[in-house]
Amino acid sequence: MQTHTASKSFEPMQRGGLFRLIGLGVMTAAAVLLAQRAGAQFQSDNFNDGNDQGWTRYNPFAGVGANIATWTFPNGGYRIQTIAPSPDPANLGPGRAGSVRSEIYTNFYISVDIVNWNENVPQAGGILARIRNAGLGTTTGYAFTWDRGNPTNATDGDVDISSITGEAPDGVTLTGSDRLHLNPGTSYRFVFIGKGPNLEGRVYQLPNTNTPVVQVTGFDQTYESGAGGLVIYDNSDGADQTCDVTFDNFYAIDSEPPTLQLVDLGFNEWAVGWPADATSWKLQSTGAIGSAWTDVDPNLIVLQNDQFQLPLPAPLSTGTTTFYRLIHR
Repeated sequence: MQTHTASKSFEPMQRGGLFRLIGLGVMTAAAVLLAQRAGAQFQSDNFNDGNDQGWTRYNPFAGVGANIATWTFPNGGYRIQTIAPSPDPANLGPGRAGSVRSEIYTNFYISVDIVNWNENVPQAGGILARIRNAGLGTTTGYAFTWDRGNPTNATDGDVDISSITGEAPDGVTLTGSDRLHLNPGTSYRFVFIGKGPNLEGRVYQLPNTNTPVVQVTGFDQTYESGAGGLVIYDNSDGADQTCDVTFDNFYAIDSEPPTLQLVDLGFNEWAVGWPADATSWKLQSTGAIGSAWTDVDPNLIVLQNDQFQLPLPAPLSTGTTTFYRLIHR
């Protein structure tokens, strides 16, 4: 039987280019890295190069002589720490640090993995979006963050979507359960999505990126565009703790990448399908990962049941493997 292997548009499961295989009936779907055409609004960083080129380090206390943050790259991750508490919690707020990209988005889809953290301090960390004027008392935009909660409570924790004005976060009213405790030794993928005023946050426990363990939505019209990034901050009542979170596999684009599926048409006939609203993406195929990809003839693609579908040859032959992927036009 010929094996047709569909690919998700972006879903690296481990750093270093290893990818998850998903069983679908008699066929297989493999997750591969998204290929991106020149000029598309797209950024990714797995930090395997051991640097944060393309990022601006967010260290709000440096201007007042308190250089309390560090940025390192253990095992190909991006570790952001505050190594001392806030120099003046009452007037300057809690200890915090981060890193911000320069690319500007209106609508956005930003994801990052949290792979390690200090479980013993009441800290928070996560994704920044639509950020402008990052600095002491000046930052505006949005954040989707996880809060460790009380470290003496083994199951405490939640997530928040916040509107940030003058560096001060104000919680956006959420729909959906915000309860979340991150289990040490496990990695999590955080996803923050903005479509106009509609905001959504998801968390997946890796390697499962199909079903989120948390999914919340909110609505806020304050900020229309800005940059993406990462943030950590002290969430203790006394604002006198340090913070320590390691991120990996940052990815940003202006819309959520569509997912390819293998569609059972019945009578042993199959198709590769993806959502009909993904008009800015196109299908490619190859006989082997690492070989050249070829555009699939659009005349072979049909619109069926709110999906674009590429019917596969029937009956399936033997001895040949075909991989498919979507790329942004």
